[in-house]
Amino acid sequence: MSAWHTTGLRAATAAGLALTVAVTAMGTAHADEKEPSYDWGTVVETKDGVQANAWVIGVTGIGRLINARMFESASPGTPKAPREMEGGNELVNLAPGGVGLGKVSALYSKALTNKLPANKSSKSTFPVPGAAYANAGGGSVHIGLPYVENPFGGTPLSGLGVRVDAIDVHARSLPGRPVEFQGGAASGEITLFGTKIVEIPPIWAVNLGATIPGGGDDAAPIIAQTNEQITTDAKGVPTKGKNGSYQYDPRATSGYVNAIHASVLGPNVADVTIGHAAVIRDAAKTDHLKAQLPKVPTLLDMVTASSHKLPTDPMAKLAEITTN
Repeated sequence: MSAWHTTGLRAATAAGLALTVAVTAMGTAHADEKEPSYDWGTVVETKDGVQANAWVIGVTGIGRLINARMFESASPGTPKAPREMEGGNELVNLAPGGVGLGKVSALYSKALTNKLPANKSSKSTFPVPGAAYANAGGGSVHIGLPYVENPFGGTPLSGLGVRVDAIDVHARSLPGRPVEFQGGAASGEITLFGTKIVEIPPIWAVNLGATIPGGGDDAAPIIAQTNEQITTDAKGVPTKGKNGSYQYDPRATSGYVNAIHASVLGPNVADVTIGHAAVIRDAAKTDHLKAQLPKVPTLLDMVTASSHKLPTDPMAKLAEITTN
């Protein structure tokens, strides 16, 4: 099994800009290039300048068979996500389009605009003009591309497998303030064909990443990102620096967080995000409302009332995987 160690790599690779990914065992179809805001979610025009989107699982790939976001909430609502809140405690077998993708339990997503939840776990809300808030998570998520049960029990035999437990991610933007993120999970692992190759640390630093080198001519490298935090503009497009590449903007009022984002580079698309929360707040339309902002706890205080305290430094370094 591989080990994590920190490197000097920066989180620019986490921007999710039209990423082409693959699982090499899944045919040869090529993916269409994604829209620049695809990784934020579904961006729509709004008069009030705020919107939110959240989902528990997002998957693209498997020879173009799958392009799905599951257990999704949105505000304003969309045809695929008409509700502000989604969730349930039952164990769910995932099979969009008839393709088995795994299992999830105790899932939830929440997307709110112009209001905030009374507390982290509450379904009740209170009005906050100009606010945007999103939250997603689950008790346990097991994903495979595609998901293949192990007949002898234990680790599934999926080509690319991701297991995450106690996922919980939040994104919030309030008038007059930059976007806030909190995210992570209690534990996780990445597997290849039944073999555990990465055990993710229990406390996830921001934009902690891994590159798993491919072995042989037919094996593509995997990129994995935990507690991925990306700032965007008011169209959901990741912010850029002077050189035109992605750069985290501490003044941004919009962005998204993923508990985990795993991809395999190559010609055939297979990409998974687990635990996604995204918000947009157009400062030009909402900053005048900051005088009306009620006293609210910091996002960290709200989350850590019943969760792990997670690092908040957006410039945390990536990690890289080396094989023994």
